[in-house]
Amino acid sequence: MSLISVVVVDDEKPACDRLSKLLARFKEVELLGSFTDSLSAVAFIKKNNPDIVFLDVELENGISAFDIISEIRNEAEKGPHFVIVTAHPHYAIKAIKNEAFDYLLKPVDIDELKDAIERFRKKTDENSDFIERKFSNLTKREIEILKLILQGKKSKDIARKFYLSVNTVNTHRRNILKKAGVKSIIELVKIFRPDEN
Repeated sequence: MSLISVVVVDDEKPACDRLSKLLARFKEVELLGSFTDSLSAVAFIKKNNPDIVFLDVELENGISAFDIISEIRNEAEKGPHFVIVTAHPHYAIKAIKNEAFDYLLKPVDIDELKDAIERFRKKTDENSDFIERKFSNLTKREIEILKLILQGKKSKDIARKFYLSVNTVNTHRRNILKKAGVKSIIELVKIFRPDEN
């Protein structure tokens, strides 16, 4: 089971530290970093492409979570999933419109956090049975990499996650395409999402 990489962004240090400590209780979670400064956070997120960003709505200098989501999505076709963490329930509709993965109210309840992580795990593993049936000729490592490809992860992100070189990941990608009988990642994705153009 690969770890779920996460980043916490909250301009209030006590809230940032508390959520980081709660996340540290989950053995399936890898906390890559926590930030009280949104500019540093954005640069880190763009470079490391975590699975989930736990993001406070109202940040310093009038910056909002939605500004950050927009900026990251403008630069990456498939970026991280965002979980909005706030003391303000009235942002829920805006979070839905911005396709946030989840919405947690402060103070964050450990059980609600657990539910969010379990939903994320289920969502990312939804193709697991299909992959193993359809592509029984793939190695265990190729299956792990295929799951990340379907999440939109790039070779450098996959390499970092598994401590491999980018060249090794690209070799696995070529092998996956060959074994799947397709010529491109786009064709491969269509096997799993035939309704997408």
